[in-house]
Amino acid sequence: MTQEDYKLWTGEDASTYTTDQWTRIVANASTRLASFLCLETLPTDDQGNIPDELQELLANYIAAVLEHQGTTGAVESKHVRNFTISFASTTAANAFAQIAAQYGDLIEKYSQCDLGIDVEKSAHYWCGGYYGGCGC
Repeated sequence: MTQEDYKLWTGEDASTYTTDQWTRIVANASTRLASFLCLETLPTDDQGNIPDELQELLANYIAAVLEHQGTTGAVESKHVRNFTISFASTTAANAFAQIAAQYGDLIEKYSQCDLGIDVEKSAHYWCGGYYGGCGC
């Protein structure tokens, strides 16, 4: 994903990052998004480009991460007379939760997390009854 593609999907300018920095940001975000979707890598076409709808998802995931960069460990304090309360800031939302709320349809379309083989929980259960007791 180029910085121009990012601007197309998010409306935000990423030109403050060098080409090397941007490449690293996109590579890391692509790996994390693929993992979030339970994929080894994001799907690509014959030219190596990911589908436009996944580019939009990736761009907005990057935007969510960059928006909250550096704010996750912030502490806020409140002081009332001789009593002080300090707590972690809740202004930084989880980027995946934010993206899941906004792009649930695309996540459902590409996610492989619910696919797999169901394995019988009991090794003794066979042929509709317990091993040795079904007579089939």
